Amino acid sequence: MRGTQEKGVDTAIVTDMIKLAWVDAYDVAVIVSADKDFVPVAEFLQTRGLKVIHAAFPPKGSQLSQKCWASFNVTSIMDEFRKHT
Repeated sequence: MRGTQEKGVDTAIVTDMIKLAWVDAYDVAVIVSADKDFVPVAEFLQTRGLKVIHAAFPPKGSQLSQKCWASFNVTSIMDEFRKHT
């Protein structure tokens, strides 16, 4: 059985987002995830006056998109990320 090891990664990311927001290290946060576990941090950061943008992968992550200041569909712009040879 294969799996990924991500236990605690969300917590580490959220901790860094809050810690850096606390010292005014950034004005805009971009969350690239479909995980609704990021909803509480998005809501909190916005109470601190930060803008939170969700880089979404619809239809997943709609709860996070609804709580963010803005969102955009990553899959609709994937071709722009391809390396041109």
